Amino acid sequence: MQVAILIAPRDFKDETVSKLNLFFDKKDIGSRIASFSLRDCTGYHGAVVKPKIELRDIEPMSYDVLLLVDGPGVDSLKLYDQRPLLDLTKAFHESGKIVAGVGNGVKIIARANILKDTKVAQPDPETEKLVKLYRGVPVNDYLVFDNKILTLSDPDRIDELVGLLAEKAEQK
Repeated sequence: MQVAILIAPRDFKDETVSKLNLFFDKKDIGSRIASFSLRDCTGYHGAVVKPKIELRDIEPMSYDVLLLVDGPGVDSLKLYDQRPLLDLTKAFHESGKIVAGVGNGVKIIARANILKDTKVAQPDPETEKLVKLYRGVPVNDYLVFDNKILTLSDPDRIDELVGLLAEKAEQK
């Protein structure tokens, strides 16, 4: 399994990225950090991450999962308004690939307009408005996989998200 992990150029949630890298390594899942350029990205708590691939170079055929990381940068940079990212998210979904969102990264999935009648892990109130606007169905659970969309509302449970992705990889 290959995962493209998309992070904001600044203010992504450092701990989400470090946990993802740790658990993907443990499960032997390949992952590549992606962003809008190859410049260093700085997390909300100061971690510096060098992306391996640019958003524009990500091909859904080369990856099994597009994972959208949470953090204040999603909102401050309005990633959910970035047409190339929305188009890529939709292309992954239309290709039958898994689209995953952590925390407010789910806003990107909502704005890509792929949530119709899809269950979504209990989002924060602001994200919930977008989820409902785009006809997603918020449910009272922290990890939900429905219609090839994986959502996690509790970033402290990244290990469970990675475990679910590993299960999906084994089913292939």
